[in-house]
Amino acid sequence: MATALIAGGATGIGRATARQLLGSGYDVHIADIDLEGAENAVHGVDGPGRGSAAYCDLATPEGPAQAVRDALRLTGSLDAVVVCAALLVEHELDDFPTADWDRVMALNLRAPFLITQAAAPHLTASGRGRVVLTGSTAAFRGGGGSFAYAASKGGLVALVRSLAVALGPAGVCVNCVCPGWIDTPFNDPYWERVGGERQAAEAALTSRIPLGALGRPGDVSGLIAFLVSEEAGYITGQSYVVDGGLLAS
Repeated sequence: MATALIAGGATGIGRATARQLLGSGYDVHIADIDLEGAENAVHGVDGPGRGSAAYCDLATPEGPAQAVRDALRLTGSLDAVVVCAALLVEHELDDFPTADWDRVMALNLRAPFLITQAAAPHLTASGRGRVVLTGSTAAFRGGGGSFAYAASKGGLVALVRSLAVALGPAGVCVNCVCPGWIDTPFNDPYWERVGGERQAAEAALTSRIPLGALGRPGDVSGLIAFLVSEEAGYITGQSYVVDGGLLAS
């Protein structure tokens, strides 16, 4: 049975991924600043996998290594790391605080690197190590207000390629999923910045998506589950867009 660490699994895509992996037999540890949400995510899943959760502030320099240590307490080994934790801050260009830029970079870009760095020896020992980082279509398209978020996700796509090269000789596969508009509370800062009635803003947005709707967390977790599976052992250094066709339009 494989063991996975989900960094940021209390809500949204991370929660859906944790529950899907638990249901398919993985042992799963969630590291999250929302301990109650993380504990709820690993409870009540019908499957053989064991779940655990611990409070962890991944935006601190020490948090990522702590997340790996906590995950190792579950089974003593680690086969997969999935990083879903992220922060979206929206401000206009002339009102974007340096402190918010630094907060976004600490969680969205530094934390995935530090988690992978701390987990690498254990993933190598596994013989089938997998890392999946969560990027965004913001890495490939502009959006007024999300300057730090877009920059961090663009950096993450580049980071995945470098990690794949570094860890490939050890048999560890590193990939990235890049969701588009997935309907979770994560998008609330955007709805607040554009103002007005969310229904109108959402209608304008979905009119540009060929599939005509926002995505669901399960639309992304299925791909993540495949990328951490044994069947994905010859895929590395890639970034996969899940956006209902938005970038193609």
